[in-house]
Amino acid sequence: LPPGATQGQFLLPGDADVDFSSDDVLPSIGLIYDMSESVTLRASYAETVARQTFKELTPILSQEFYGGPTFVGNPDLDMASLRNYDLRLDYVPYQGGLWSLSWFDKLIEDPIEYVQVVSSFTFTTARNYPEGKLQGFEAEVRQDMGQLRDGWRGLLLGANATLIESEVRLPQDEINGFNLPSIQAPMDSREMTNAPEHLYNLYATLDLESIGTEVGLFYTIQGDTLVAGAGQANNNFVPSVFAEEYGTLNLTVAKRLGEGVALRLQGKNLTNPEIKEVYRSPYVPGGDVTRSSYHKGIEFTIGLSASF
Repeated sequence: LPPGATQGQFLLPGDADVDFSSDDVLPSIGLIYDMSESVTLRASYAETVARQTFKELTPILSQEFYGGPTFVGNPDLDMASLRNYDLRLDYVPYQGGLWSLSWFDKLIEDPIEYVQVVSSFTFTTARNYPEGKLQGFEAEVRQDMGQLRDGWRGLLLGANATLIESEVRLPQDEINGFNLPSIQAPMDSREMTNAPEHLYNLYATLDLESIGTEVGLFYTIQGDTLVAGAGQANNNFVPSVFAEEYGTLNLTVAKRLGEGVALRLQGKNLTNPEIKEVYRSPYVPGGDVTRSSYHKGIEFTIGLSASF
């Protein structure tokens, strides 16, 4: 589906080729200040780039599963550039213990955003927006329980929380479209796609050295996340699509069978939560409307490795 087309077309060799190159100077500078033996302050500035993925560039209709949302790449997509500011304070009372607080700020030029397009059908595509910013805080705690009691040696508990605030400025043509009398959904900015409101992680690892076994349990909560921004076409308003908050639980068990030989068992998504996407907008009365709902399923893997 080439840009601007209203229906699918057969591609001849070369029709979807993308030739892209870029030369960039990416400076960075960092500062580490040891305030005491156990307290360290870190600050950094770095310029980076965000490259387009193959999926985002290729003008092909794709679906993760049959009947799922349709994505079409954009061969005119440009690379995004970022200016990153980071500040981190670490307190390490002893080996295996950590208290940390971080602040980050990212200024983005030409951010790659996912938007909805309505033609003969509705699909999601990638587009460069003029500018965006993403900032937030992260707190982390890690504790070696063996420091508290000998019987807990090998047990490590940890948690971290990240709070994120993001914003992108809409292109002028989208601003004009949302201001049309038939649409009446004025907006000139919105949240950034794929930037959850928050991320929470809880984890526990156990190293049973006497029997050569390691166990890890990890639980992650991802807050509401914008999947695709609002769109408009044919005098119709299409609300933004959000993925609602959900949590995942993963378990890994590794057993050493001999010199250089290990057996690993892994279980992913053990709670198998409902993953729900909804249409959401302050201009649509009645609250959220379900777009899709599904369960990823539980995945188990087993692997045997050997090193020589």
